[in-house]
Amino acid sequence: MPREVESSSRGVLLIADGGPAGLSLHRALEAATIDVEWTRTLPELKERAARGDLPTPEVVFLDLELPDAAVEEVVPLVRGNFPLAAVIALSGDANGEAAARLLGQGVASLTKPISPLALAGLALRLSMGARSPSAWNGTARRGAHLESVFSSYAVDRVLSKQQQMILRLYLNGMNDKEIAQICRCSEATVYEHWRRMARKAGGSQKGDVISDFHRFLAGLSPRSSTV
Repeated sequence: MPREVESSSRGVLLIADGGPAGLSLHRALEAATIDVEWTRTLPELKERAARGDLPTPEVVFLDLELPDAAVEEVVPLVRGNFPLAAVIALSGDANGEAAARLLGQGVASLTKPISPLALAGLALRLSMGARSPSAWNGTARRGAHLESVFSSYAVDRVLSKQQQMILRLYLNGMNDKEIAQICRCSEATVYEHWRRMARKAGGSQKGDVISDFHRFLAGLSPRSSTV
């Protein structure tokens, strides 16, 4: 039975398992200074849904591949207990029919894999609709600026999609081992991508890429490369 709707709401509820992908999303949301809760299993979600003493989340990100959780069960559970939240499903299935069924339940969907930075930016934009704009303006500007700079850097350095993902994951606090797990490749492959990115930045190793990006972020004029 749906719980009584609270008068206050705040933050983001992330419903995803505790693996590297879920951890990356959680870190990105925290890095964007978003108040985020994280439930990793169906029992944890049911326990959270029953907590009438906690504020309703403004935004819910629901990974439809949550272990031992059928879509037919988990979507109504979330919609019924958090009726005022913006619910976004994260799905590995790009099937249009499945997306249409979700939309019919008031749930939008995004196809995985999803950039943690992009998801954090979406959370900020959705949250701004639920709060006073003045409470979010500063954080939203920071998030938008970072995404804009990242996109400009990727174009300027001609980074491949895989290289962009590796850099994004690093910026969200992931180490090379965790990045390799998310990208489903070896650490040696990640290292090779760092080496190639470094050449594009006029350097030779991972540290050169990070320094180059932070110079770019600071608004300096890092040297261009066409490698």
